[in-house]
Amino acid sequence: MFDNYAEIFAERGAAYHAAMAACPHARDAEFAAVIEPLAKREGLLCDMPSGGGYLAAHLPPGLSYVGVDPSDDFVRACPVGTVCIKGSIAEVPLADGAADCLVSLAALHHEPDLPAVFGEMRRLLNDGGRGVICDVAAGTPPARFLNGFVNTHNPMGHIGLFLDDRTAGLIEAAGFAIADDALVVVRWAFDSLAEAGEFCRSLFWMPDLEPGEVADAMYREIGFEVIDGRPHLRWALRRIVCDAV
Repeated sequence: MFDNYAEIFAERGAAYHAAMAACPHARDAEFAAVIEPLAKREGLLCDMPSGGGYLAAHLPPGLSYVGVDPSDDFVRACPVGTVCIKGSIAEVPLADGAADCLVSLAALHHEPDLPAVFGEMRRLLNDGGRGVICDVAAGTPPARFLNGFVNTHNPMGHIGLFLDDRTAGLIEAAGFAIADDALVVVRWAFDSLAEAGEFCRSLFWMPDLEPGEVADAMYREIGFEVIDGRPHLRWALRRIVCDAV
């Protein structure tokens, strides 16, 4: 059975947020990469699903933020002063054309009906608005790690439907023109391999493993680079930049 995003993070949203709270800057490169195509934009950015509102701290001055997420744990975890709404990303409780920009980061691989989600994104964006869809790409080391090692050791499993050769066509069919589509390297930064192992143990919910076992798998299946004396996980995501037409 394929568990969707709402079902998954009703169970393990708290563990995911605990990882993000313990290492709040580990994924800074990832947040920067998803925001970079919006650097000169202004208005309201809708983050869907938003998790614990982690992206809000990375916005440029011209953008304001609203997050949408179905998980109670994530909505409660959003920082004070950050607007986060509980709701389905296929039926967002915002008006047509309410958003000037839209981001979906590292979550759509848990959604079985992408045409419905892309259609909802187009409804939310005003004409000329820009969306950035960023997620794991099929066939990459992160995809194999998640659907292999994590699937084996997460009590709920992990069967991700990653971005593939059909994705761009689905986005275009929803009413978007694709401005850019590329694999981007977004290294996750840690102070030690032990910290990296504990982060992914909690983020991907593998409670029966020791941090060292998780770090060994990360090293073996994805790889680390040492930058300024710190280990950086070679994480990579496919980033699709699309404009509403």
